[in-house]
Amino acid sequence: TLTLSESATLLEEVAITANRVSHRLVAGGLSTKIEGSPLSKLTDIYSVLRGIPLVEVENEKVKVTGKGTPVIYINDRLMTDPNQLRELKPYLIKDIQVITNPGAKYSSSVGAVIKIYTRREPGSGLSGYLEVRPSKVKGCKMDYGTYFSFNYRKDNWDFFVNSWNGNWRGINITDDATFIGKIGQDKWTNTTSMVSKFWGNDHNFTFGVNYSDDLQSAGVQYRLSADNDFSTSEGKLISSLQQNKPLYSFTEESKPWIYAHRPSLYYLRKIGQWKTQIDIDYYESTKSEKATTTKRGYTEAYELKALKGRSGDKYQSAGARLDIDGPLWGGSLNVGGGYSWANNSFFNYSDPELKLPDLNSTLKEQTYVLYAEYSHAIAQKFMLTAGLRMEHVRNRYDNQAIEIKDYIKTNLFPTLSFGGQLWGVNTQLSFRSQINRPSFWRLQPDYQYISRFEFQVGDPNLKPGISYTTQLMLNKSWVTLMLSHEYKVNSLTQTTQPMRDPNDATKYLPYMTLITHINADPYSILGANIILSPRIKWWHPTFTFGAMKLLGYDLQHFEETITNRQAFIFLNWQNQITLPKELTISANINYLPSGGNQDNMEILNSMINSSFEISKRWLKNNALTTSFSVSNLKLTSSPMTVRVVTRYTESTVKQQVLPRAQFTIAYRFNATKQKYQGKGALGSVINRM
Repeated sequence: TLTLSESATLLEEVAITANRVSHRLVAGGLSTKIEGSPLSKLTDIYSVLRGIPLVEVENEKVKVTGKGTPVIYINDRLMTDPNQLRELKPYLIKDIQVITNPGAKYSSSVGAVIKIYTRREPGSGLSGYLEVRPSKVKGCKMDYGTYFSFNYRKDNWDFFVNSWNGNWRGINITDDATFIGKIGQDKWTNTTSMVSKFWGNDHNFTFGVNYSDDLQSAGVQYRLSADNDFSTSEGKLISSLQQNKPLYSFTEESKPWIYAHRPSLYYLRKIGQWKTQIDIDYYESTKSEKATTTKRGYTEAYELKALKGRSGDKYQSAGARLDIDGPLWGGSLNVGGGYSWANNSFFNYSDPELKLPDLNSTLKEQTYVLYAEYSHAIAQKFMLTAGLRMEHVRNRYDNQAIEIKDYIKTNLFPTLSFGGQLWGVNTQLSFRSQINRPSFWRLQPDYQYISRFEFQVGDPNLKPGISYTTQLMLNKSWVTLMLSHEYKVNSLTQTTQPMRDPNDATKYLPYMTLITHINADPYSILGANIILSPRIKWWHPTFTFGAMKLLGYDLQHFEETITNRQAFIFLNWQNQITLPKELTISANINYLPSGGNQDNMEILNSMINSSFEISKRWLKNNALTTSFSVSNLKLTSSPMTVRVVTRYTESTVKQQVLPRAQFTIAYRFNATKQKYQGKGALGSVINRM
């Protein structure tokens, strides 16, 4: 509160200037103020997110550093359609919260949460948003994306429709993938170079209706998505087992159109200060079938017999969710529960020449959830939030009509957060337990052909990984420090081992190795991040210095046991520059020093990667926006080099990351947005598909 006391001196003018604090602590995370900052001048939400500490954006894929893909909430409404994100207007965003230790009301498999809060613009009638986005990757033809969204509001009713249509292309260039194998006295070296090209189409269409008044809200929506893809890989293998005689290969994979249907509905009711919401969700995809053909030969005429295979899957799931929250005993209580059911099927038929068993499996899973979370202020200075989540899962797996596994497990996940101001420093301590259930493809015991000497297989007996994270956050003005300790049990990882004969388990195939999925022994991760976010007039830089150290994750590298793992360090420098004429420049630089370890992977060379964007807003109310961006700009000539070691193998891969240029033009008219508040009930299930 700023006040002026009476004075005998008459003042003609008083000017008060202040610097807004860029960040503040929230339960389990960090909030960044967008309103009034240079970030609000940008043209799209992805550019804004690139300027948020701990957030990584590659094209339109959003990740939180060290936590993977987050779930996203917009005004406390779970985002069930990724198209909802692109519609956000940066100048209407108030703040963005990045929660790295989510509470009990979030699924236990959620690693991070991003919450976006916006100002609402009133209005009625027809509103719309149109976007065109051509882009190009070096070495590929141009691709494109188009999006439109329309909403019509009449009194308490909203009728909405949106659609995304995209054609995408990409290329991966592996300069050198060296594979060293050693089993007993046998040792061999395989070296591969490969160029992979992939392209496809994806379309989705959503329509629905919503009713909302002062006491209740209800809506129903239907989403149809369709996609297909095609890829080719050209490679050359040089193996010491074949006297270094080159073996050429050409692999072609095609997946015809797959359609997925997702109807959902919700009902929300306010009773006094309490709010109750019910969500019902259903998802089903058509049967997919991928055809693979690999041609091989000692010349590029590929004179050897071609290998052919077919594989595919089909997903079906339904779920319901209840959420109740309101004030209690001077605090806030949130309780709820949910149920989900999944019925998935998979098949894989390899070429008869490989003599591998076929796969024809089904996986049925039921999950029951109950949770409660309570928050209360203490002495008006501190906030305590405590929660508990229970998840009961039954998972049945059959292959070739024979039961392989019937897994039943109940887990409890406590969460705790305590925060306030100590000695002028915003301080928060939080604890959370989390589960990482395997993606459905990891559970399939089908053999995938990788090369002449390598195969990969899944394991239906994989256990979910459990982690326990303690996090301390300190914030003072534009300086934030985050320290964390994570203890991981049954963490999901990969290893390589000698390959048994699939038709005779007592025998090993000579010189053949098999990549398998396993649960690692318990280990810990120490993490530290320092975030500096000063604001210097028209320049808004953010510096993030991060480090991660593995403790107890021992590696067996042939006969050697590696116990001391080098810390993984990264530096990130984000810049937002606001210029006159509604012009904004964004420039980000990421630096990875060499030698960092993650699991059984090590980065061998330093990497500097950057992205650049220039954007401008046009017309009345900034209705038209344009932007041009270039990402994956390498500031070094050497390719990224990664080494993975196991008991029997060592693999070193040098891969190029090619730059992408993109131009986006978008037009908005009117300000009315649909008020659909459905959260869905299948988010964590669909993410595993």
